[in-house]
Amino acid sequence: MKKILCPTDFSKTAAKALDYAVLIARQSGGHLTLLHVVHLPIVDTSETALVASELLGEQMRDAEERLVNLCREIEEQHGANRTGEFTCDYILKEALLTDITEHLTKTSGYDLIVMGTTGGGNALEELLIGSNAEAVMEQVKCPVLSIPSTSEYPRINKIVYASDYAQDDIATLREVLDFASMFGASVEVVHVNKEGRTSGDKKDRFVREMEHAFPGAPIHFEEVVSKHRTDGIKEYYDSSGADMVAILRREKGFLRELFSQSLAEKMTYQAAVPLLVLKGIK
Repeated sequence: MKKILCPTDFSKTAAKALDYAVLIARQSGGHLTLLHVVHLPIVDTSETALVASELLGEQMRDAEERLVNLCREIEEQHGANRTGEFTCDYILKEALLTDITEHLTKTSGYDLIVMGTTGGGNALEELLIGSNAEAVMEQVKCPVLSIPSTSEYPRINKIVYASDYAQDDIATLREVLDFASMFGASVEVVHVNKEGRTSGDKKDRFVREMEHAFPGAPIHFEEVVSKHRTDGIKEYYDSSGADMVAILRREKGFLRELFSQSLAEKMTYQAAVPLLVLKGIK
């Protein structure tokens, strides 16, 4: 994860996401880009078009000043662009956030997006920021790390990976372990059993396969019982003292179930934990 994109709206939640983005950029020796987008509604008269143009110009100038100041702070406080550890710049665009993040990850090699979401409290903020995070996850093919407004100072010592004992967990776990290795973090693979019965042979086969695929890796396997998968993962996260949850967002294709929410979606909107969402393979 050498090129990191961090969307910001200059809010407190975005600032917390930026703290994580800076930490990851420093540890990876990578490049961090701050992204701010301005989007104005379509207008249909010359008078409103003139007002919209003036407003856009004002917003762009204000946003650029803020971005320059943020980059300067990162340089002064963390040594970006100075010590050789990592570099930092910014992008300012008139665009939709989902469109520009998809474009940049496709064309400019960004391989991680770090952005803020909410942990509740402000219903309007949760609707706007939460839906933005989910929309970006839907559009882009690279991992997305969402950081809640309730997050404390960034720390990555233990990561919980939510597993279904599925074959595609191998490729995803490789990504999670690579990410964890930058921080010397351990990974706890947690499966939620809704039935309350042991998974037996299925779990044993999965553990043997993972241990064979990742010999000597700092990985631990755990099974918990809960009627709801999100509750089981969250409860384990809280009790284990973990710093982040990682999850595979499996592609459902065009015929996605109507009105259903994946675990990634539910945990994004209910986010009280840093959540790393990785894309599945069709």
